[in-house]
Amino acid sequence: MHELPLVFFTVLSQSAVGAFVLLYISYRLAQINERQLAIGLTAAMVVFIVGLLLGTFHVGQPLRAFNMLLGVGRSPMSNEIVLSGVFGLFGCLTALGMLLNKGTARLHQILAMITVVVGIAFVVSIPAVYQLDTVPAWNSSFTSGFMMLTVLIGGGALAALFGAWRIGLPLSCAAIVISLAMRANAAGELFMADATLAGAQTSWFTVQAVLMIGVLALGLFFALRRSGGKMLLATCASLAIVGELLGRIAFYNLWSVAM
Repeated sequence: MHELPLVFFTVLSQSAVGAFVLLYISYRLAQINERQLAIGLTAAMVVFIVGLLLGTFHVGQPLRAFNMLLGVGRSPMSNEIVLSGVFGLFGCLTALGMLLNKGTARLHQILAMITVVVGIAFVVSIPAVYQLDTVPAWNSSFTSGFMMLTVLIGGGALAALFGAWRIGLPLSCAAIVISLAMRANAAGELFMADATLAGAQTSWFTVQAVLMIGVLALGLFFALRRSGGKMLLATCASLAIVGELLGRIAFYNLWSVAM
């Protein structure tokens, strides 16, 4: 599948931004300490870099990717590329500064706040790349809705795994409930746009829904029993990320230019 690099790039980068933001919020709420924040932010940036590197495989000639920067301000794709780079830069400076204890605590907080703002701008910029009049199945508010939910579903699950489970896991589960509730209306809109392509994605969406329900079940078990620890949280994060990847594969499979 030609778009597979974009599947990994969008899901992993959105999840990484979500994890970064939620970890920082958790720290500000005194739910995790500074060392936990440093380790968590570093892990989130590793996920982001992996997604970014995988995304480069979509570019046939990477050196020509710089041409995309010429459209900053007017091109959604150019905005996405620039914001991803800025987020990566400030995110890595923040995480490594904290992890290696380089720089002052005030500097770390300033860098973290800048990274949060840029990260939010980055994830907001992604749906704009795909809401095209020429692709009926993508030109919908559901495109933005589901992509924003990925930030909370994947990001919340990763944040929980990296230490911020008090805020990460509930938000991930809440976003899953919203996502599942939106499915019926979204499916109806997709079938109106292109019934053939939409029907072909049923299996992808079905498996995704099963995985999401699995996250909900494990999340509820963790909330009620407070047992399972890292292994359970790792399972939740894995199911959430894989589920979002499957859903994103189905999304890219819906690409069809209207005649």
